[in-house]
Amino acid sequence: MKKLLIILLLFFPVHSVWAEVIEERQPEEIIELFGIKFGEKCIDSMSDTYRTKGKVPNKLFKKHIVYCTSMTKRVWKISTNTYFESEKLDEFIMCRNSLRALEKHFSEKYGVKLNITTDRDYEYKVQNNDTSDMHNKVEIMCTKIGTGKRFSSVDLRLIVTNLKMISEKKKEDLQISIIDKKGI
Repeated sequence: MKKLLIILLLFFPVHSVWAEVIEERQPEEIIELFGIKFGEKCIDSMSDTYRTKGKVPNKLFKKHIVYCTSMTKRVWKISTNTYFESEKLDEFIMCRNSLRALEKHFSEKYGVKLNITTDRDYEYKVQNNDTSDMHNKVEIMCTKIGTGKRFSSVDLRLIVTNLKMISEKKKEDLQISIIDKKGI
């Protein structure tokens, strides 16, 4: 019986395949970033951009630039960055590791799929060019800053834009340009 079983196994090998099932998530709208809500009224009603610390403490990003629509002064884009200051290569590697962690966070939490758009010795950039994501535009980049052969620091930048608010901003900008043309 054992010989028959061995012969069967030799002629018909049994393969067991272990596969991890990766769940495809549909992209969902990023409503809030660092406690700042897209679409809410801007704190500074006199300017189209202002700096803030946000309501949610974050070790990596301390200050943010909030972009407001032209007339209604509502939040449509948030940009933030941090510097890794050194002349060593491993600062760039630390930046890329932080970028990868952010990429994973946006993928797991919001279903945002980011693709590499630039991969150079001095810059690494990922952003979503996915047409199925009708809510968000996310761009993350690491850039070495400096002159000549020596780079003095590395900048990690994160830009998140609410696409629904982009259309509102464009509509307001068009209204302002029409008013400007009539006034001339």
